Amino acid sequence: MIEITRRLALGLRAVFHRALNLSSRGSAPAICFATGPDGTRVSARSADRAVEYHGGGEFPHEEMWLPPEFLSDVEGRKDDPVQLEVLDNGHVLAGWRDGNVPQMIQYDPAKSADTDDFPGILNNGLAENAPRLLTALHDAMLTTDAEAIRYATDHIQVRGSSGTLVATDGRQMLLQNGFEFPWDDDVLIRRTKVFGSKELPQDGPVAIGRTGDWLAVRVGPWTIFLKIAQEKRFPKVDHDVPRPEYATTRFRISQADAAFLLKSLPRLPGDEEFNLPVTVELNGSVAIRATAADQPRPTELVLSGSTVSGEPIRINTNRRFLARAIQLGFNEVHLYTPEVPVLCRDDHRHYVWALLSPESAILPTADAIRIASPTAGQKASTTRRKPRKGKATQ
Repeated sequence: MIEITRRLALGLRAVFHRALNLSSRGSAPAICFATGPDGTRVSARSADRAVEYHGGGEFPHEEMWLPPEFLSDVEGRKDDPVQLEVLDNGHVLAGWRDGNVPQMIQYDPAKSADTDDFPGILNNGLAENAPRLLTALHDAMLTTDAEAIRYATDHIQVRGSSGTLVATDGRQMLLQNGFEFPWDDDVLIRRTKVFGSKELPQDGPVAIGRTGDWLAVRVGPWTIFLKIAQEKRFPKVDHDVPRPEYATTRFRISQADAAFLLKSLPRLPGDEEFNLPVTVELNGSVAIRATAADQPRPTELVLSGSTVSGEPIRINTNRRFLARAIQLGFNEVHLYTPEVPVLCRDDHRHYVWALLSPESAILPTADAIRIASPTAGQKASTTRRKPRKGKATQ
């Protein structure tokens, strides 16, 4: 007999769903439950992903295979036990209580065809990293393209020799370094949402290693296996990172303005759903404007608490990338010309994104709807903006 809890079934279902990239339309793999002297292991795999949960304890050797719907059948938010037992006919009987009502379901055997191909268990050869590696992996995955065409922009590049994660979707790029990976070459792994799972411990060490042609990431009791893509081509991106010392303009975003922007940017008008353009004008102060066909007067956000240094400049950019920079925690933006990509950086990260055509930038107007970010203890104010004197770079 094997016993788990309903709360664990809930967590297993959530992590397995993200780790294996499951959807309601696709078929899900069978799940293996195994016990032994080293505890309980729950595992499953697809063609290029696998996941294992390892709980503690000491038990007799036993193995059972269950269909994926088992987890949704028994999951719950309490630690009520779920008992699994193999019957004489080979079927598996699951029993638990829903409140005071006993529940029992019998499942057909569901052993996976890929049983012998599951990645080997890693006990050595893992490099331990700080918890920030988990966040870095998640941030990298969010910078990929779901539908890559020429290059493998639906993968991230993990550079062993430099301890760097590289991700791009062709319009934005994120480089993160300062990690330790126990190999020397560069490997590619496909995008996954699993590293953003709240079920993974957020404050513990993150171990990473390779086993055969799989990359493995261990976080607490969870190990995520990702198949290394051998034949994919990743774009060369290092030459696209502008040097900070060559920036002609810099602006620093205050904490209050960052919160104001994250709330206000999605609400600005706009017609182009793909590019979502906004104009950022830096001319002694910071103004961000947008318009739409059914709104002839542009709406302009003025950042009261942010500062600008360097030459005046006007850029046209996708608002999502500006918001992404803020969400990543950057508070300083380096600008060069209206055509050169924008750079944000800190001790271990570089975030770069391409600008839109400067010819489509929105010029200042006297009748703009002007919304100033609030200062401490004040609410945002709305007025009509008179264009300031002075020439901005176009």
